[in-house]
This record gives sequence, C-alpha cells and structure tokens, in this order.
Amino acid sequence: MSDTQYFTADDLKLAYTVSGEGPPLVLIHGWPFHKANFRHLIPLLSQSYTCYALDSAGMGESEWTKDTDLGFHAHVDRTMAFVDHLGLTDYAVLGHDTGGTIARLLAVKDAARVTSVTAIDTEIPFQFPPTVTLLQKLHRNPLTRLILKAALSSETFVKSGSGYGGFFADASHFTDDFMQLFVHSWHRTRHAYDGLMAYLCAVEPVIVDTLDQVHADTNVPMLFIWGTRDPIFPVKYAREMVANIPGDARLIEIDKARFLPHEEQPEAVAEAVLAFLQKSDVAA
Repeated sequence: MSDTQYFTADDLKLAYTVSGEGPPLVLIHGWPFHKANFRHLIPLLSQSYTCYALDSAGMGESEWTKDTDLGFHAHVDRTMAFVDHLGLTDYAVLGHDTGGTIARLLAVKDAARVTSVTAIDTEIPFQFPPTVTLLQKLHRNPLTRLILKAALSSETFVKSGSGYGGFFADASHFTDDFMQLFVHSWHRTRHAYDGLMAYLCAVEPVIVDTLDQVHADTNVPMLFIWGTRDPIFPVKYAREMVANIPGDARLIEIDKARFLPHEEQPEAVAEAVLAFLQKSDVAA
C-alpha cells in the first residue's frame, strides 16, 4: 500500500492512502480492522480505479479522543469531509462489515456524489450479531474488561475459532502479517486498544435496524459480496435482505470464505467488484 497521508475533520487527524488511477473508489474498513485490511484487494482494483482507503476515527492511524462521536452517522459525516478534502464530485464506495453500513448510509446522505455501493459481509437489519453484543457487555463491565483485553492479546485465543480464527474458512490465511496488523497493533498503546473498543461499543442495533429503509431510499446500484461460511452475518439472512431491496441490488457469494472474503479470496472479490463498477460506470 502507498504512504499514509492525513487530513483533519472534527479536529482529528485522519489517515488514508491513495493508490492507482481512474475513477474514484473510497474504501471503508470494519471492526477490528483498519485500511490495511484492503491490502490484498487494492492492488487488483487500483489498476482501473483510484483507491482511497480511509482509517475511521479511533482505528488504525487515525486519531480519536474520549469526546469523539464514533457512531455510524458521525463516521458518515467524516467520510463526507474526506471526500470534500479530496475534491471529488462523484465516487463509488466500498465497505466491509461496519464500513458496509457506513457506505450504505453515505449513499443516502451523500446521494449527489455516490455512484454505487459495494458492501462486503456487513450488518443485516434485525440480525445484530450476538458476539458483538457480548463483546460490548464484557468491555463495559469493569469486572470483565481486563479479562477481555487479555484474551484479545493472547495469540492462542485470537487464533482459535472463538477468536479471530473464526473469521477464516482456511486457517492458513491467518498469517503472521495478519496477526501483526490486526492483533498486535491494537495493543501497542492503551489509547489504541481503547479506540478499538470505543469504536465497537458505538455500533448500535437501532441504526442497523433502519437499513431496510436506507435500502429503499438508495437510488444507486448496490453489490453485496458474502463469504458463504460467514458465522457473524450468515449468508441466509443476506439473501433475504438483498431479495427485499426494491432497487438495483445483487448478491455474489464467495465460496471457501467466511467473514473476510477479501482476505481469503481477493481475486474472486476483485473480479466481482470490477465487473459491477464497470457496469455501473457504463450505466451512469
């Protein structure tokens, strides 16, 4: 990935990278990740698109404070400020997990500029993941907060099926690089770890449950990409969600992948994204 650059929004320095040439594509990561979660995807997409990968506030190399609003709508507003900073008059947006929800909210709030939405393994209305609810409760309780932090810093736990190992259909994709980027990096300082958990605790089911209306209000093409073995957002609910969207929406399922198809099957994901974007560009 290219060198990190910064801009300021809400008095926070937010980090991003720029790669490639062509029409603009803004990429928004989910939890517990940052912009490097697209490191396998960007080289494939940047041959045809200019990829702008943003670290959301509280995550990666972006700043946050205890007063920072880390809710979905605040992330949307800061992403719009990012687009303003770049001087873009239109852009496609791609998001994974919570980034996929931010992308969908953007399509309504920034409708004049968003040309298409790609969402990978993302929130489904009225299907809030029990694991997320549990993690939020554990972190908010002083008696269990330290136990949770110890678990999330333990290589044995995070590699297990109960930890981040459950993100993968094939455990060989849980590499030392992944461990360094998305486990060790969060424990480099207390502030980094607290940002990770503050972001998670700001994920609200009440916002997720509005997504049916968001989909109905969206006037651009939407592509949903799903790992067929995702245990967090089961694909059967994704099928129902996409089938109920009244506009231009389609679902592509990626075999041999769970929560992170862009980590496990980046070529298949890139092929689907490029075909969708190119069709959307022609239609526009």
